[in-house]
Amino acid sequence: MLVFAKEKLVFLAVPKTGTTALEAALAPHADVVMRNPPNLKHTPAYRYHHQLKPYLAGSGLKDLELVCILREPISWLGSWYRYRGRADKDGAPNSTKGISFDDFCNEYAKGSPAIYADKLGYPPKFIRRRSGDMIIDHLFQYEQMDKAVGFFEGRLGVSLSLERRNVSPTGDLTLSDKTAAKLRRKRAQMFEDWHTAHR
Repeated sequence: MLVFAKEKLVFLAVPKTGTTALEAALAPHADVVMRNPPNLKHTPAYRYHHQLKPYLAGSGLKDLELVCILREPISWLGSWYRYRGRADKDGAPNSTKGISFDDFCNEYAKGSPAIYADKLGYPPKFIRRRSGDMIIDHLFQYEQMDKAVGFFEGRLGVSLSLERRNVSPTGDLTLSDKTAAKLRRKRAQMFEDWHTAHR
């Protein structure tokens, strides 16, 4: 999470959306940088509103606009799948080694998935109040990162250069039409939110 006081912006980082590279480029220009532990780096909007917004307001930082990036849901799941399939996860309960991407996505679509597809988060919960109301002011697609970069360059008055960071290993992301349809049906809000992001 990054806070830009003068520009009145807060950047909230959804996991697995290429935000590590963007954060690295933005951090030198930020007034507050929260990198660790991961639950601070990836502070969801509802927690920001309940806990951090009042604190920042008490410090004189009010009317801050929230910025977030969403990744196309199947691509987002692919990044998680490949991340959990890396060698240093071998033997871990949530390792995806020996699990197909189709099985991984099929499990994620369930209400109570197997451990290898559990605790990935759910992007709509990250960007909405518990009531379901959207609370992000500027929502961008990962697939059009140039628009997010352009937005920050314009607001901060700087030129940004992104380097690839925290890239998941390669993996077979074959997905059946049946499982893709199940994901779109069971996790519809993910797809709707991504489609409505700035394009």
